[in-house]
Amino acid sequence: MKFRQSMNDMLASWKMAGGAKQSIVDIISRSRRNAMVVSGTTIIIIIVSLALLAPILPMADPTPAQLVPEDALLPPSTNHWFGTDELGRDVFSRVIWGARVSLTVATLAIFFSLLIGVMLGLTAGYFGGIPDYIIAGTIDLFWTFPSFLLALAFAAALGPSLGNVILAISISYWAGFARLMRGQALSVRERQFIEASRALGAKNLRIMFTHVLPNCLAPLIVWASIGVADAITIESSLSFLGVGTQPPTPSWGYMLYRGIPYLQEAPWISTFPGVTLLFTILGFNLVGDGLRDVLDPRMKGMRR
Repeated sequence: MKFRQSMNDMLASWKMAGGAKQSIVDIISRSRRNAMVVSGTTIIIIIVSLALLAPILPMADPTPAQLVPEDALLPPSTNHWFGTDELGRDVFSRVIWGARVSLTVATLAIFFSLLIGVMLGLTAGYFGGIPDYIIAGTIDLFWTFPSFLLALAFAAALGPSLGNVILAISISYWAGFARLMRGQALSVRERQFIEASRALGAKNLRIMFTHVLPNCLAPLIVWASIGVADAITIESSLSFLGVGTQPPTPSWGYMLYRGIPYLQEAPWISTFPGVTLLFTILGFNLVGDGLRDVLDPRMKGMRR
């Protein structure tokens, strides 16, 4: 509920601000002076770099073909920085490879959600009338249910796999982008420069994609940044419940689940994936909140 209330606050603020386009150079300059953007970006860069370099980093195989029972439940040491799990697998290696899974799922899911939501929201907001009535009704229908419950239902119906998790999150999350895009398009289409473009003979598609959409990017960027963190949370939750990424593929959520029986004997099995998940989500939330302040200074100080 807090997440959706934040979106409503952003929508109201950007409507008042008019969604004016800002210089890319100016945005980058102000972002570099924003502590939240810098801190969040630093965390994201570290996590993403480790995930990208996982295949060449000198660490153990996260899914070894031959398990060594003697190495099970070893505490953190110089040989195993995060210890080993109940099967003797290196937890550090599995956490890093798990980052690849979570980031891939979240990025693709938000990309497809953004694509669907922007196209439908832009169409509804610009044209109005019957298209708006149909699309807005569909948005409200999806918006009625929490994103996680929708994703859980779709993932359970489609079956547990990486591709199905991406599809489930995309289907459950597009309504947020569509609602935000529709509200922005409704506001921008009434401005004088849009009327001037029509008077000069510009076609609807040209106006939509060269005038309306660029003036709506600011809140979409913020919503996408925070949405990645939300998608990572959903993916981890689905894996924790057994309907997400399936073993032996490393997944932070599944690692948390597997570590529950060993919380007293070997707490590192769940602790390190949980802490990494926490910092990754924190990084994207910091970037989203910081960009909100940068793109609309009047939002400064307002938090979810």
